[in-house]
Amino acid sequence: MILLTRLIDLIVRGVRSLGGHNGRILQSFAWMFVLVVLGAGITLVAIGITYIDDLVDVLENSAAPATGEGTLP
Repeated sequence: MILLTRLIDLIVRGVRSLGGHNGRILQSFAWMFVLVVLGAGITLVAIGITYIDDLVDVLENSAAPATGEGTLP
């Protein structure tokens, strides 16, 4: 998290140093880039959580018959 904060700060400082009207436009693009990367990161985390949840369900279902050893449903 600290690395992400420093990266955002570095991008913003670099764009601000450009100054003038073009600097503001580039600063807007820098913030849009940061927001897109942040959104992609949140999406990847959500997909990962869903995948892990599905994997746990599959593992629980495959482990259920092993506990009843020898009994048929």
